[in-house]
Amino acid sequence: MKKSKKYKFVLLFVIFQKAFRQYESAMGSAAATGDRLCQMEAMDGAARCLEALRLQHKICNCRPLEFNTRLLEVASSVGAKLLVRTVRCRLSRIYSSLGDEEQKGHHERIAAATEEDLELRCGGCNEPFGLEADSLEALPCSHILHARCANDILKRRDKKKKRLCPDCHKSVSSRLYLHCEESHDLNQSSLSLASLRASSLATLDDCHATSSV
Repeated sequence: MKKSKKYKFVLLFVIFQKAFRQYESAMGSAAATGDRLCQMEAMDGAARCLEALRLQHKICNCRPLEFNTRLLEVASSVGAKLLVRTVRCRLSRIYSSLGDEEQKGHHERIAAATEEDLELRCGGCNEPFGLEADSLEALPCSHILHARCANDILKRRDKKKKRLCPDCHKSVSSRLYLHCEESHDLNQSSLSLASLRASSLATLDDCHATSSV
């Protein structure tokens, strides 16, 4: 059992390292072509890999801290507010590990303000969007909920509890089709997505380089 667990951690480490190298390659290609958006996407993928390695205690906090600080500057310059919120949450966790409560609180406050500004909270469960790999659904009134929360509303059979949107309190039709897909293996999906995104970015940049020759 212990050997199996150790093998799993070693395998994850190798996968994250490989994904990180692919993201680094994509970052270099994006920087060479001046594509800031592509560079930001690649940097975010690399930052996710570093965060995973940090949480596994495979690397110290220094490199993820430096990398996410650079990513925050790029995301802010591009105007990617959702990513800015995500990076600030990530920085808050890193500073917490370092015992720097002042910086931790600073990033938490700005992340919370951005979250409120963008209305990134589900009216059904009051949990934020965008921090986990959750499915989302838009109700007919255009308000967005977690798919599981929208399904809970749709499945209500108690006549005393009407099917209402938790944000605007408009009625939700029982005939509304909602698709709710549970993630069976989030870690595996995230790893596959990380490698796929990195490969796609690298391929895209190769195409740009080829077309410009």
